[in-house]
Amino acid sequence: MQVCCHQEKRIGGAMTEISYQDLPWPVRDDITAAQGRAWDRLGRAGTWLTGAERIAIAAEARNALACKLCQDRKAALSPQGVQGSHDHLGQLSELEVEQIHRIRTDPGRLGRSWYLGLRDGGMVEERYVETVGVIVTTVAIDTFTKGLGMDPWPLPAARPGAPSRQRPIAARRELAWVATLPPADAVGTPDEDLYAGRPTAANIYQAMSLVPAEVKGFFDLVTNQYLPPAAMTDFDNEYRAINHAQIELVAGRVSALNQCVY
Repeated sequence: MQVCCHQEKRIGGAMTEISYQDLPWPVRDDITAAQGRAWDRLGRAGTWLTGAERIAIAAEARNALACKLCQDRKAALSPQGVQGSHDHLGQLSELEVEQIHRIRTDPGRLGRSWYLGLRDGGMVEERYVETVGVIVTTVAIDTFTKGLGMDPWPLPAARPGAPSRQRPIAARRELAWVATLPPADAVGTPDEDLYAGRPTAANIYQAMSLVPAEVKGFFDLVTNQYLPPAAMTDFDNEYRAINHAQIELVAGRVSALNQCVY
Protein backbone atom coordinates (compact mmCIF):
# COMPACT_ATOMS: atom_id res chain seq x y z
CA MET A 1 0.00 0.00 0.00
CA GLN A 2 1.34 3.40 -0.94
CA VAL A 3 1.18 6.06 1.74
CA CYS A 4 0.66 9.71 0.90
CA CYS A 5 2.77 12.34 2.58
CA HIS A 6 3.15 16.08 2.54
CA GLN A 7 5.47 17.09 -0.27
CA GLU A 8 6.26 20.50 -1.69
CA LYS A 9 8.47 21.35 -4.61
CA ARG A 10 9.81 24.85 -4.92
CA ILE A 11 8.71 26.34 -8.21
CA GLY A 12 11.81 27.55 -10.00
CA GLY A 13 13.97 26.27 -7.18
CA ALA A 14 16.30 23.32 -7.03
CA MET A 15 15.25 21.31 -4.04
CA THR A 16 12.40 18.97 -3.20
CA GLU A 17 11.21 19.71 0.32
CA ILE A 18 11.28 16.45 2.26
CA SER A 19 8.53 16.26 4.86
CA TYR A 20 6.83 13.34 6.58
CA GLN A 21 4.34 15.37 8.58
CA ASP A 22 1.20 13.78 7.13
CA LEU A 23 2.15 10.17 7.80
CA PRO A 24 0.09 8.14 10.30
CA TRP A 25 3.24 7.58 12.39
CA PRO A 26 5.93 10.06 13.48
CA VAL A 27 9.30 10.48 11.78
CA ARG A 28 11.91 12.22 13.90
CA ASP A 29 12.73 15.80 12.94
CA ASP A 30 16.48 15.06 12.87
CA ILE A 31 15.94 12.40 10.19
CA THR A 32 13.86 14.75 8.07
CA ALA A 33 16.46 17.51 8.43
CA ALA A 34 19.38 15.20 7.56
CA GLN A 35 17.60 13.89 4.47
CA GLY A 36 16.82 17.44 3.43
CA ARG A 37 20.48 18.38 3.68
CA ALA A 38 21.45 15.29 1.67
CA TRP A 39 18.89 16.02 -1.06
CA ASP A 40 20.04 19.64 -1.30
CA ARG A 41 23.68 18.53 -1.55
CA LEU A 42 22.83 15.94 -4.19
CA GLY A 43 22.04 18.54 -6.82
CA ARG A 44 25.01 20.78 -6.13
CA ALA A 45 28.44 20.54 -7.71
CA GLY A 46 30.63 18.25 -5.66
CA THR A 47 34.38 17.78 -5.54
CA TRP A 48 34.76 16.01 -8.89
CA LEU A 49 31.25 15.96 -10.37
CA THR A 50 28.92 18.71 -11.51
CA GLY A 51 25.41 18.97 -10.12
CA ALA A 52 24.04 17.64 -13.42
CA GLU A 53 26.36 14.62 -13.29
CA ARG A 54 25.39 13.89 -9.70
CA ILE A 55 21.68 13.92 -10.52
CA ALA A 56 22.29 11.75 -13.61
CA ILE A 57 24.12 9.23 -11.41
CA ALA A 58 21.30 9.19 -8.85
CA ALA A 59 18.74 8.66 -11.62
CA GLU A 60 20.81 5.84 -13.13
CA ALA A 61 21.17 4.17 -9.74
CA ARG A 62 17.39 4.04 -9.54
CA ASN A 63 17.09 2.85 -13.13
CA ALA A 64 19.55 0.00 -12.53
CA LEU A 65 16.92 -1.95 -10.60
CA ALA A 66 14.96 -2.48 -13.83
CA CYS A 67 17.98 -3.41 -15.98
CA LYS A 68 17.57 -6.81 -17.64
CA LEU A 69 21.33 -7.42 -17.86
CA CYS A 70 21.73 -6.71 -14.14
CA GLN A 71 18.87 -9.08 -13.30
CA ASP A 72 20.39 -11.85 -15.40
CA ARG A 73 23.82 -11.31 -13.86
CA LYS A 74 22.38 -11.30 -10.35
CA ALA A 75 20.74 -14.66 -11.02
CA ALA A 76 23.89 -16.17 -12.57
CA LEU A 77 26.53 -18.15 -10.72
CA SER A 78 29.05 -15.53 -11.81
CA PRO A 79 28.24 -12.06 -13.18
CA GLN A 80 31.20 -12.39 -15.56
CA GLY A 81 29.39 -15.23 -17.30
CA VAL A 82 26.62 -12.98 -18.61
CA GLN A 83 27.39 -10.52 -21.39
CA GLY A 84 25.23 -7.82 -22.91
CA SER A 85 24.31 -4.16 -22.67
CA HIS A 86 22.75 -2.31 -19.78
CA ASP A 87 19.32 -0.73 -20.04
CA HIS A 88 20.24 2.85 -19.20
CA LEU A 89 18.96 6.40 -19.45
CA GLY A 90 21.52 7.58 -22.01
CA GLN A 91 22.97 10.36 -19.88
CA LEU A 92 26.27 8.76 -18.91
CA SER A 93 29.06 6.79 -20.55
CA GLU A 94 28.94 3.00 -20.76
CA LEU A 95 31.82 2.86 -18.27
CA GLU A 96 29.92 4.95 -15.74
CA VAL A 97 26.74 2.94 -16.29
CA GLU A 98 28.61 -0.32 -15.63
CA GLN A 99 30.00 1.09 -12.39
CA ILE A 100 26.66 2.41 -11.17
CA HIS A 101 24.64 -0.67 -12.10
CA ARG A 102 27.04 -3.17 -10.56
CA ILE A 103 27.39 -1.20 -7.33
CA ARG A 104 23.63 -0.76 -7.09
CA THR A 105 22.51 -4.28 -7.98
CA ASP A 106 25.30 -6.73 -7.06
CA PRO A 107 27.87 -5.09 -4.74
CA GLY A 108 28.59 -8.29 -2.85
CA ARG A 109 30.35 -9.80 -5.88
CA LEU A 110 32.50 -6.89 -6.98
CA GLY A 111 36.13 -7.84 -7.37
CA ARG A 112 39.47 -6.16 -7.83
CA SER A 113 39.66 -7.31 -11.45
CA TRP A 114 36.35 -5.57 -12.15
CA TYR A 115 37.63 -2.36 -10.58
CA LEU A 116 40.92 -2.54 -12.50
CA GLY A 117 38.93 -3.08 -15.69
CA LEU A 118 37.11 0.19 -15.07
CA ARG A 119 40.38 1.95 -14.36
CA ASP A 120 41.98 0.57 -17.52
CA GLY A 121 38.92 1.77 -19.43
CA GLY A 122 39.51 5.35 -18.33
CA MET A 123 37.68 5.58 -15.03
CA VAL A 124 38.96 8.44 -12.85
CA GLU A 125 39.55 7.31 -9.28
CA GLU A 126 38.23 10.47 -7.62
CA ARG A 127 35.06 10.47 -9.75
CA TYR A 128 34.56 6.79 -8.92
CA VAL A 129 34.59 7.54 -5.19
CA GLU A 130 32.23 10.49 -5.50
CA THR A 131 29.91 8.35 -7.62
CA VAL A 132 29.81 5.81 -4.79
CA GLY A 133 28.86 8.64 -2.44
CA VAL A 134 25.98 9.72 -4.66
CA ILE A 135 24.72 6.14 -4.99
CA VAL A 136 24.76 5.34 -1.27
CA THR A 137 23.09 8.63 -0.38
CA THR A 138 20.31 7.99 -2.88
CA VAL A 139 19.84 4.38 -1.80
CA ALA A 140 19.77 5.28 1.92
CA ILE A 141 16.90 7.72 1.44
CA ASP A 142 15.06 5.64 -1.16
CA THR A 143 15.18 2.63 1.16
CA PHE A 144 13.79 4.75 3.99
CA THR A 145 10.82 5.89 1.92
CA LYS A 146 10.23 2.35 0.63
CA GLY A 147 10.10 1.12 4.20
CA LEU A 148 7.34 3.63 4.86
CA GLY A 149 5.37 2.44 1.83
CA MET A 150 6.08 5.63 -0.11
CA ASP A 151 7.28 6.34 -3.61
CA PRO A 152 10.84 7.74 -3.73
CA TRP A 153 11.25 11.49 -3.53
CA PRO A 154 11.64 13.33 -6.85
CA LEU A 155 15.31 14.01 -7.46
CA PRO A 156 16.29 17.66 -7.01
CA ALA A 157 17.09 19.79 -10.02
CA ALA A 158 20.78 20.18 -10.77
CA ARG A 159 22.30 23.49 -9.73
CA PRO A 160 25.03 25.28 -11.66
CA GLY A 161 28.59 25.38 -10.43
CA ALA A 162 31.99 23.81 -10.98
CA PRO A 163 33.52 20.97 -8.93
CA SER A 164 36.25 22.09 -6.54
CA ARG A 165 38.63 19.27 -7.63
CA GLN A 166 40.48 19.25 -4.32
CA ARG A 167 42.25 15.96 -3.66
CA PRO A 168 43.55 15.37 -0.11
CA ILE A 169 47.28 15.97 -0.26
CA ALA A 170 48.03 13.01 2.03
CA ALA A 171 45.80 10.45 0.30
CA ARG A 172 47.52 7.22 -0.65
CA ARG A 173 46.58 3.75 -1.87
CA GLU A 174 47.00 1.44 1.09
CA LEU A 175 43.67 0.47 2.67
CA ALA A 176 41.54 -0.23 -0.39
CA TRP A 177 41.43 -0.37 -4.20
CA VAL A 178 41.19 3.42 -4.21
CA ALA A 179 43.40 5.88 -2.38
CA THR A 180 42.25 6.86 1.11
CA LEU A 181 43.27 9.43 3.71
CA PRO A 182 44.50 7.76 6.93
CA PRO A 183 43.56 9.68 10.11
CA ALA A 184 47.18 10.13 11.21
CA ASP A 185 48.17 11.50 7.81
CA ALA A 186 45.32 14.01 7.84
CA VAL A 187 46.78 15.86 10.83
CA GLY A 188 48.08 19.26 9.80
CA THR A 189 46.39 19.15 6.38
CA PRO A 190 43.33 21.06 5.12
CA ASP A 191 41.29 17.87 5.62
CA GLU A 192 42.16 17.39 9.29
CA ASP A 193 38.55 18.13 10.30
CA LEU A 194 37.39 14.95 8.57
CA TYR A 195 38.47 13.00 11.64
CA ALA A 196 37.66 15.59 14.30
CA GLY A 197 36.88 13.68 17.46
CA ARG A 198 37.99 10.44 15.81
CA PRO A 199 41.64 9.66 16.73
CA THR A 200 41.09 6.39 14.92
CA ALA A 201 38.49 5.69 12.27
CA ALA A 202 36.89 2.46 11.13
CA ASN A 203 37.62 1.34 7.58
CA ILE A 204 34.01 2.09 6.63
CA TYR A 205 34.55 5.73 7.61
CA GLN A 206 37.80 5.94 5.67
CA ALA A 207 36.43 4.20 2.56
CA MET A 208 35.40 7.38 0.70
CA SER A 209 38.01 9.66 2.30
CA LEU A 210 39.57 10.43 -1.08
CA VAL A 211 36.53 12.74 -1.36
CA PRO A 212 36.04 14.03 2.21
CA ALA A 213 32.80 15.85 1.40
CA GLU A 214 31.15 12.52 0.57
CA VAL A 215 32.21 11.05 3.91
CA LYS A 216 30.79 14.03 5.79
CA GLY A 217 27.56 14.04 3.83
CA PHE A 218 26.89 10.32 4.07
CA PHE A 219 27.73 10.07 7.77
CA ASP A 220 25.42 12.97 8.48
CA LEU A 221 22.71 10.55 7.30
CA VAL A 222 24.22 7.65 9.26
CA THR A 223 24.28 9.64 12.49
CA ASN A 224 20.59 10.42 12.22
CA GLN A 225 19.17 7.32 10.56
CA TYR A 226 21.30 4.99 12.72
CA LEU A 227 23.25 6.28 15.72
CA PRO A 228 25.87 8.96 16.51
CA PRO A 229 29.38 7.49 17.01
CA ALA A 230 29.42 7.93 20.79
CA ALA A 231 26.01 6.29 21.13
CA MET A 232 27.04 3.13 19.28
CA THR A 233 28.97 1.78 22.27
CA ASP A 234 27.04 3.52 25.03
CA PHE A 235 25.13 0.47 26.17
CA ASP A 236 23.96 2.09 29.39
CA ASN A 237 21.64 4.39 27.49
CA GLU A 238 19.17 3.90 24.67
CA TYR A 239 18.76 6.61 22.04
CA ARG A 240 16.11 5.19 19.75
CA ALA A 241 12.65 3.64 19.97
CA ILE A 242 14.32 0.22 19.80
CA ASN A 243 17.38 -0.77 21.83
CA HIS A 244 20.95 -1.49 20.77
CA ALA A 245 20.38 -5.24 20.47
CA GLN A 246 17.31 -4.77 18.29
CA ILE A 247 19.10 -2.24 16.08
CA GLU A 248 22.04 -4.60 15.55
CA LEU A 249 19.73 -7.55 14.87
CA VAL A 250 18.15 -5.60 12.02
CA ALA A 251 21.56 -4.35 10.82
CA GLY A 252 23.03 -7.84 10.89
CA ARG A 253 20.14 -9.35 8.97
CA VAL A 254 20.22 -6.64 6.32
CA SER A 255 23.99 -7.05 5.99
CA ALA A 256 23.62 -10.80 5.50
CA LEU A 257 20.93 -10.34 2.85
CA ASN A 258 23.10 -7.81 1.03
CA GLN A 259 26.20 -10.04 1.33
CA CYS A 260 28.04 -7.31 3.21
CA VAL A 261 31.14 -8.91 4.72
CA TYR A 262 32.39 -5.81 6.54
